[in-house]
Amino acid sequence: MLRLKDESSLIRRFVEDGDEQAFTTLVHLHLPMLRRIIGAAGARDADSRDEILQEVLIRIHRALPSFRFKASFTTWAYRVARNTALNEFRKSQRRLKREVQQVQDIPDMHNPEQRAMQDAHTAELKALFYKLKEKERQILLLREREGLSMDEIAEILRISPGTVKSRLSRARKQARLLYEGLMK
Repeated sequence: MLRLKDESSLIRRFVEDGDEQAFTTLVHLHLPMLRRIIGAAGARDADSRDEILQEVLIRIHRALPSFRFKASFTTWAYRVARNTALNEFRKSQRRLKREVQQVQDIPDMHNPEQRAMQDAHTAELKALFYKLKEKERQILLLREREGLSMDEIAEILRISPGTVKSRLSRARKQARLLYEGLMK
């Protein structure tokens, strides 16, 4: 990963000199992380991920002149990507909900009982996940879905690796308890 000093140099070249190549270099080095964050936020298909990535890059490009170096660029870009992806995911969920409501009257020709049970179970699991605290959901997503290391998570969340480990343990325990309660 790029050293903090090098990141700062690229940011300053872009902001002060209008050096687009510096911006391109900076963003190119962070593309894998940005793509993971977008995927973790719920963007399933490649087209959706690409659209969200484009929106993230536009937002970073526009906001970078106001970057204040209070956090690393990686942390800042993570937050921009996460917030943008979550906002886009929420929009798509609302759109999907409207579409589902429009189609609910059409009968399912392929084993409607099994489909209903599967949909109910999926909805229960999703509701269970959202019963976890935001910090617990965030830690679980970063570790389990993103596959990030404790140190990477610590840097992104600006907490110690030990705190990451204890929060992850609590989040897993809480998820297990909620799931066991669901299965009873």
